[in-house]
Amino acid sequence: MEENLNFKKETMAFIGAIKSFFSTNGVSYHLNFLKNWLNPPSNEFDFSPQKHPAQLLVFYEKLVPLFDYSDLIFNHIETDTAFVKAIAVDECGMEREMVLLNYCPKLLSSGEMKNPKLTFLDIFLFFQSDTYKVVYKEWLLAALENNLDLDWDQYIFPFYENTKKMLEACWLIHERIITRNSFKSIDRYYHMAIFESTSPLAFEQELLDDPFKSIEFFFSLDNLTGHKAYLKNWYKAALAEEQCVSDVADYFFLYNQFTKLLNAGYLITAKNLTYQDAPFKGLPAVTNYVVNHDSKELCEVNTLAAAHVENPYLFAESFFIPEKIKQLRLGLLEWLYAAFSTRSSIKLMDKAFLFEQYEAMMMIMEAFFVMISNPALNESDERDYYAE
Repeated sequence: MEENLNFKKETMAFIGAIKSFFSTNGVSYHLNFLKNWLNPPSNEFDFSPQKHPAQLLVFYEKLVPLFDYSDLIFNHIETDTAFVKAIAVDECGMEREMVLLNYCPKLLSSGEMKNPKLTFLDIFLFFQSDTYKVVYKEWLLAALENNLDLDWDQYIFPFYENTKKMLEACWLIHERIITRNSFKSIDRYYHMAIFESTSPLAFEQELLDDPFKSIEFFFSLDNLTGHKAYLKNWYKAALAEEQCVSDVADYFFLYNQFTKLLNAGYLITAKNLTYQDAPFKGLPAVTNYVVNHDSKELCEVNTLAAAHVENPYLFAESFFIPEKIKQLRLGLLEWLYAAFSTRSSIKLMDKAFLFEQYEAMMMIMEAFFVMISNPALNESDERDYYAE
């Protein structure tokens, strides 16, 4: 931190308090600890903080200085402009963090994420640090005496919510000042660098040259109905704890093909590409697919929204962003492990998320199918697409 010697001593003390607070655990752990402190689980086998007095006391002693120093430097002394500038990011920097950080703030506004100073101005608008300290001292004593009986009323809720926002803002400062934002060295194609480091098939030269070739190859292996059947069998095998697929090589190959499709979608969106060739040879005519209706046709499109069938590039633009692709990749990897094993299953995962992932894969296949089985968009469609 030699570069930051031009910060004021009060600022350095605040940075030191943040570093101490996150020295052993990340922000997710601390937010959960705070939640269990102020709203203890009712299960007698829980691990509430009040059942671990030493941990609770350490948490309290590291939390209080955050209120003291942040209130001091943002409200009671002359602004440390070098510090405020160092902790702020622009829109591009915020986008990178949304992809790269292990935890992205959920309570902060876009403006607060760009400039965490706004968070501290907000949480000290009606309460000073002394007020927070008195409240937390009362809650600490109540918890240590195992007499914590809090009602979530207008008195408690603002302190709890403001504390969570402060911890998220402190986390951003921790990542931008203390860990030195190692991802700043990544060039403007950082999304590709991220994907390349997580999958050996992410961006082969052939894919970079023409991502539509990967889509054509995918549908040369089987028609849309056949791919849907494989995906359904994969999903069922991943859900079944005592069942695993027998044709392992086929599903590993399918996993790799889906990986290529995800990255092809990213390239198509990032480069504003449209399929310029004639309809892909061997696919059924456009009139054969039916939207949102049961069909026995060879290749049916019944999951994709009607507007996205009309213009599948709109779906690609809304879906193929780094965070969604990253989540989908990780989910498919979990499916793969679960389908290959009789001892693991994805059934205990969030049911809504599992269905959303399955539905997303269906829509991706349908969107790509529509792209290459239709001629290139006409001129008016292209203007509408690029104007979005």
